[in-house]
Amino acid sequence: MAQPYYKSHWVEIEPERHAVYDDLLKFHPAMERLLEPLELGPGLKVLDMGSGPGHTTMALARRVLPGGHVTGVDINAEFIERAGDRARAAGLQDAIDYRRCDFPPLPFAGAAFDRVWCKNVLEYVDDAAASVAEMARVTAPGGIVVAVDSDWDMMAVELGAQTRELTDRVLAAAKSVALNQPRIGRRLFHLFLEAGLEQVDVKVFASPDRKGLMTGMLRNSIARYALDSGQVSGAAVQQWLAAIERALGSGRYLMLLPQFVVSGRKPA
Repeated sequence: MAQPYYKSHWVEIEPERHAVYDDLLKFHPAMERLLEPLELGPGLKVLDMGSGPGHTTMALARRVLPGGHVTGVDINAEFIERAGDRARAAGLQDAIDYRRCDFPPLPFAGAAFDRVWCKNVLEYVDDAAASVAEMARVTAPGGIVVAVDSDWDMMAVELGAQTRELTDRVLAAAKSVALNQPRIGRRLFHLFLEAGLEQVDVKVFASPDRKGLMTGMLRNSIARYALDSGQVSGAAVQQWLAAIERALGSGRYLMLLPQFVVSGRKPA
């Protein structure tokens, strides 16, 4: 049975897209505030669910040394291989291991981890509620679960009045195929409560991008998704990409994609 596009485009990734993801999914200083709810420290066992190219997995590992360990899981086999190579190159091979798996369920015993982290993954899974329940299951009593995800219905891309209708069409087409849970950001609060987590806290970060920092995602992901949807022509996508460049050049580009950071604690 063929997998839906929202999953298949992560299972099979072309070499040129791996290069793009290596850049788009890097860990950068602005992400420090996202990690704060994890309350990381030496000796903790951490799960990175949807570890991708492994940049954040290494950031997590550095924060639990000495004595800690991070396990990364991802659906893409090449992500797992490349992330392992990256960990070895950084001298972190003893602090990190990777496993390829689809989820839910997770292939771990209950209470196996002190912390569970998941960033920009739950928008793509088959069952978000079951995934959060699994995150809670594998967390030890008193441990912390943190999920970070977008709310795509709150996304704003403003390139000017002349291309507003085209922008709306491109974004709608991309969302229609690439995401299974486009409103996952706002749903996380209830999903954490339903999974039995306590002290659930919600933060929302929505820094506007005016410098083009997020245009890599627009060019390499959103444009591709819209084209693959069959709802927007190649000519229209090229017109939209050209509008992005014009807006950047004239200082009229603006993008906003809120990130919900939701944390909860497993009852002791």
